[in-house]
Amino acid sequence: MTAPAQVGPSPVGGGPAVSPDWKPAMGSPLTMHQLDVLRRIANGHSWRRIGQDLGITVGGVGSVGKQILRKLGAGTSAQAVDIAHRRSLMTERPGCGDRAAYLRHLRRPEPACWRCLAANAAHEADRRAARKAANIHAA
Repeated sequence: MTAPAQVGPSPVGGGPAVSPDWKPAMGSPLTMHQLDVLRRIANGHSWRRIGQDLGITVGGVGSVGKQILRKLGAGTSAQAVDIAHRRSLMTERPGCGDRAAYLRHLRRPEPACWRCLAANAAHEADRRAARKAANIHAA
């Protein structure tokens, strides 16, 4: 990685969300800091912006980027993001956070991200409440 690679946002709008409470996947070869940088790259942030957000220099972001590429065996930032998704290191994808996205995770044999799991749980709770209300009115 000789020049700052900038992976733009996906056509469906944005990359995976950066959540303050996310945890790296079990057995992840990347540290939480490296995953945070990779998530920001996946969101299409420039190295300058990542550095400003994390309080490190652009060179520091480049150094972390090189570590990520080496650990994942990737040649580019885009390949690193793809490998991380395939290994379920980053399960969030663009458009995550609703029931339809949860079902998309299931169709691609991959674990659902925390946002989609929460959306599915809320959907199921709403369905149970609606059934309960319908049973009360029917009685």
